[in-house]
Amino acid sequence: MTIKIANLTLQKTKTLFFKEKCTQLRKFSIRAPYNVLFFGSDVIGLNSLRKINHLRKSETIIKRLDLVTANSSKNKSIIEKFAEKEDIRVLTWPNLNIHEAEYDVGLIVAFGHLIKKDLLHKFPLGMVNVHPSLLPRWRGAAPIIHTLLHGDEVTGVSLMKIKADKFDVGEIISQKTVPVPEDILLPDLTQQLSDIGAEMLVDCLRTLPDSLENLQPQRSEGVTYAKKINKNISEVKWSEMTATQVYNLYRATYSLHPLKTTFKGKPMKLFNAFLIHNQTEYEKKPIGSLEYCKNTDAIRILCKDNKYVYFKSLRILGKREITALDFYNGYIKNVSLDKRKFVVSSTY
Repeated sequence: MTIKIANLTLQKTKTLFFKEKCTQLRKFSIRAPYNVLFFGSDVIGLNSLRKINHLRKSETIIKRLDLVTANSSKNKSIIEKFAEKEDIRVLTWPNLNIHEAEYDVGLIVAFGHLIKKDLLHKFPLGMVNVHPSLLPRWRGAAPIIHTLLHGDEVTGVSLMKIKADKFDVGEIISQKTVPVPEDILLPDLTQQLSDIGAEMLVDCLRTLPDSLENLQPQRSEGVTYAKKINKNISEVKWSEMTATQVYNLYRATYSLHPLKTTFKGKPMKLFNAFLIHNQTEYEKKPIGSLEYCKNTDAIRILCKDNKYVYFKSLRILGKREITALDFYNGYIKNVSLDKRKFVVSSTY
């Protein structure tokens, strides 16, 4: 009985080994031109799709290029309109109805949906994902926002093999490091990383299947998570945040949600923020103190670290956006000096 069990175990081991070797041989015997299925749904995805489509038209690397989107609206998204113009077939998530090995490789850029094992196994070369961070830092839905929110001085782009049923944990194909300028805003950093990611994806396709060899597992240390944000993130907590943290919040949410606070009991939004470096601390004033600074032509508000963050324009709820000078003339100038103790609060 012991001999039979041992023989069965050995036979199963040989079978699994044989199957694995066959899979590997099949995988790396696939050569260009490739059938490619691209998964993407927004402007970032469109940026990469443009580059991939240009590669299809200019070189003999891609034979077939189709697109998967998750648009449930009756109106076509910007990426769908591009696909239609370029005669790229569009499939709608999740009902793809594709056959095994119908496509050689899948490409995923800003798609946001979990890839299941049964779908992943239909691609002989697997699926490749562009992620705008240096994984394992900032796994998750909003890596660029969290890069700016936390004041990271360095970020990057990771090209990663998709792992079934999990987000952002696959093996690394390649990474590129990118410095983060201290005043860069969300749209500009997004565009920069999107351009780099698109080029990395093209390079990966040009060198398939060799680019999928020597993959590196992600490090177990330094893992952070970039959870999805909502509009409430833009409410400034003056007693909890330094001037730099408020400014980083402005950079991270720029073009998405304006910074919010409350002035004299009314909701107020803050625009065009900046910092003055090497400023002195103002310990004798209450946190949240608001005043007009003539030298910078800006409204400045005192933060947790007794330093100011500055704003060039503001808007009281129900009013139009006005300059700092107009705000001073309308809300501060006619108040006597002894009563000018304006303090903004975090209750919006």
